[in-house]
This record gives sequence, C-alpha cells and structure tokens, in this order.
Amino acid sequence: MLGPLRARLPARWLIFGCLLPDLIDKPLFYLVRASWITGTRTIGHTGLFLLALLLAAAIARSPATWAVVAGVATHFVLDIAGEVVTGAEPDSSIWLALFYPALGWRFPLAHFGTLLEHLRLSAQNAYILAGEIIGGAILLRAWQKRRQSS
Repeated sequence: MLGPLRARLPARWLIFGCLLPDLIDKPLFYLVRASWITGTRTIGHTGLFLLALLLAAAIARSPATWAVVAGVATHFVLDIAGEVVTGAEPDSSIWLALFYPALGWRFPLAHFGTLLEHLRLSAQNAYILAGEIIGGAILLRAWQKRRQSS
C-alpha cells in the first residue's frame, strides 16, 4: 500500500506499526474490562493516537518512528476498508474510534464477549479471511527472499 515509501522504512518498525493499534486495544478489552472499554477499538484506533505518533515522528525525525506512523495509518485504512466492504452497526463503527471524541465520548461496541467468540465471528468474515491469507503470503514471501539472500 505504501509503494516506494515502503523501501525507505525499516520493515520491522512498519510491521510493528501495523499491529500497534490491536496490540493496545485488544488486551484492554480482554484483560482490563473497564467500563469505558466497550470493544477492541479504543485508544489505539483513535485519530488522536495517530496525531500523537505524527508529532513524535516530527520531533524524532527517525525512519523507525515514521515507519510506525505509516504502519498505524495502514492499519486504519484496512479497518476502514473492511467496514466499507462488510458494513458495521452504527454503534460499532470504526468512525467512532477514529474521530473520538468528536463523535461522542464512547468507543465502538464489540458484538462479542470473549476471544473465542471474536475469532469465530472473524472466521466467518470473507474480508478478514482474505486479508489474513494475503498478509500471510506476503510475510512468507518476504521470509523466503530474506532467507535466499543470506
């Protein structure tokens, strides 16, 4: 998705950025269970979080920090695309998280209660399955190329 920009960014930091919103929000939902954590898209999925990362990247001026920003932005684009393709209930829309708190002081609701239920619902979603298969193929190809070059 990032085209030629990707070649200038450290891959491990780009991958970390792609995972970061979920690394923050999913443990909050499954482990913390505070009353304001109503789903798996909270703090790490907000535009405020992305703005804070942009500010950090502008200050640090390091390729690693910019790679994290690019990864998080890519994560957001893929989440938005998934919602456009598959739809979402108004109370669980990615837009509630992305524009928090401009659209209200609540985060999107999860329509599942456990990790197993979340995985079951995800396994029934063609967009998610296709994304996982494509992502896995990309990672496998990158691993093969790295292995051949060393």
